Amino acid sequence: MAGFIRRFPNFPPTDVLQAIEGINIIDLPPPGSPQGVSENVIGLVGEFADMTYATAVDASGNITTDVQPVEIFGGQDLVNKLGGFDFSLGAFGTGCGNGMVELRNKSFGRLVVAPVNLASSAGIRMWRQLPTNKSATDPTPVVPVSAASVPAGYLLKDSAQVLEHLKVASAVMFSAHVAYLTGVDGAVTNAAAAATTTFTSAGGGFTTVARPDGKVGVKVGDILVTGVVGLAGAQGDDAGTFRVVSITSDTVVVVQALNGANFDFATTSVVLAWRLHPATDADSYGESVLANQAAFTVRARPITNDAGTGASGTDGSWATGTLLSPVTAPAALTATTADPLSGLAGAVGPTTAVAYTAAIQKSNAVNAAGIDALYLSAIAAFLHDDVPETEVAHLWAARKSNTIRNALSTHAILASAQGVGRTVSISPELNQTLSTVIATVTGNAAPGVGANRDESTFYDWPPVLTFVPEAVGTIVTCADGSTTSDGMLDTTSDGWLASVLGNLAPERNPGEATATTKAALGPILGYARGVPKMDINVWELLRLRGICGVRMDKTVGPVFQSGVTTSLSAGRKNIARRKMANYIEDSLANALKPFCKLPLANQMKDGALGQCVDFLEILLSPDNAAAQRIHGYLVDDKSGNTPQTEEAGIFVIIVKVRTLASADFIVIQAEIGEGVVTTSEVPQ
Repeated sequence: MAGFIRRFPNFPPTDVLQAIEGINIIDLPPPGSPQGVSENVIGLVGEFADMTYATAVDASGNITTDVQPVEIFGGQDLVNKLGGFDFSLGAFGTGCGNGMVELRNKSFGRLVVAPVNLASSAGIRMWRQLPTNKSATDPTPVVPVSAASVPAGYLLKDSAQVLEHLKVASAVMFSAHVAYLTGVDGAVTNAAAAATTTFTSAGGGFTTVARPDGKVGVKVGDILVTGVVGLAGAQGDDAGTFRVVSITSDTVVVVQALNGANFDFATTSVVLAWRLHPATDADSYGESVLANQAAFTVRARPITNDAGTGASGTDGSWATGTLLSPVTAPAALTATTADPLSGLAGAVGPTTAVAYTAAIQKSNAVNAAGIDALYLSAIAAFLHDDVPETEVAHLWAARKSNTIRNALSTHAILASAQGVGRTVSISPELNQTLSTVIATVTGNAAPGVGANRDESTFYDWPPVLTFVPEAVGTIVTCADGSTTSDGMLDTTSDGWLASVLGNLAPERNPGEATATTKAALGPILGYARGVPKMDINVWELLRLRGICGVRMDKTVGPVFQSGVTTSLSAGRKNIARRKMANYIEDSLANALKPFCKLPLANQMKDGALGQCVDFLEILLSPDNAAAQRIHGYLVDDKSGNTPQTEEAGIFVIIVKVRTLASADFIVIQAEIGEGVVTTSEVPQ
């Protein structure tokens, strides 16, 4: 019988099949190979120089906290996204907080970072001067315009009060376009100083020029470069870099000084060399006049209160219109040279002051309620149902406080309840009293281990020593209250455990001494200053109380002595068990997502069951002993189901997995002596 051939990706309703005679092919997809989730994605909350990913800017220029966890793909990517080392961040020797120090010398399978917002709620604007024109008859720049950046952490001062300092909290990028319009017929008039003045070109083109960005005509905010720096007469007198504020006609534009100050052209001229650039070549915002508060979007972190004395201990504000300049000024423009940041300057917005909050923004601020609140916002960002935060398996924070430890422990429970199995590392502050530190860390009161007991919380102590070359020459407080400038810094051990977990398979004990853990812990150079001498009795106590502690073993070097959680409940004590449980549960959940909302037919049930079996069989690996990751498993889709649960749309698959125990307690039973009877003796 002749008929049509049709193909369907699933079995269609009967009326569809009966719509036309012919052959119907049901092309069902083969069962997919279930993939395990990654347990090596590690998250950090900390303080970084660049707060772009910690903030949002609205249409009015208001800066608010809006933490967006960001994945880091290597060292340069870390600097590009979060800035370089800034040793004014974090309370060294106490609660820490410096994110770059926390990451120094550590490796991770994958790393996701949420920066804490220390920026003010109003920003600043920055600009630079562009290279001068070559000559009166050649309006090309003396050196090519180059792209340039002002890195986060760059130090500025109040131009009128040089003791007052402010740090840029988001990198500024200046572009480098070839001038889109040039001439040698610039006409200006010497007159009284004013906020703006007129610039004319008989050749025109101001409203008709085709720009490299596809737009037509000069735009407000574009940059006009006039004259020749250092040349005699009008070309030199009237040389400068200006911002366009309006376009009057095809031959006339109105300009302002970059800083908005009143100015005048010193000499009347009709033969100025000139050129026009897009705004972003010299301005941090772009197409906007200086009076637009919304254009002040560069995040700022003041570190003094701008009262004139350089004080940092009391709150204050940087007044509207305050002009800013670099503490160390780049080289000025000359007739033949230009630094990429020549003439760099900035200002506070025209209508909104930049507030200074001492407890949060001053250099090396000790912990306070305001900082705690900002950390809580950043920790909460890892609850967003988005990538990459939903992929994070383990989280820790650069700063230590009771509030932050509590938040992390609570976060692990909440995140896991929302479907993302997550664990956290916590540590006490560095500056524990030497004579009582053992009692403190093993105690039930904060900052002791007993204040946050849950199998998803790992308490890590003692702190350790590592070398941070960026700190050489910087005076840093140590854990015992002394100071150092040799780059040998005390760090808490929670980040080191995070590094180990970021490199180990979830079923492995983080206390193992293998090539993987040795590589992760290799940069540890010893115990931190102020750590007491400890014998085996102390280590037994630490393990008993649920502390995963770094020990300096004389044979293998730094190693986590006991891979235990803070839980004291039987069956919930081992980190590897909790990590492997998260891995298996999350992997099975992901494998079963395609079955959700499908009809509860036998085919669906068999498919779901098959996915579970396939995944667990891979972990068991009966045909490849070297790949074995579990001891055994049981999958049951019968016992948990009844007609009533099925009618309610509930389908239960019972999964039981016996994980592999780690060889924590190896016993050598020895009899050694002249009278011992053996089976292999040398004949006499």
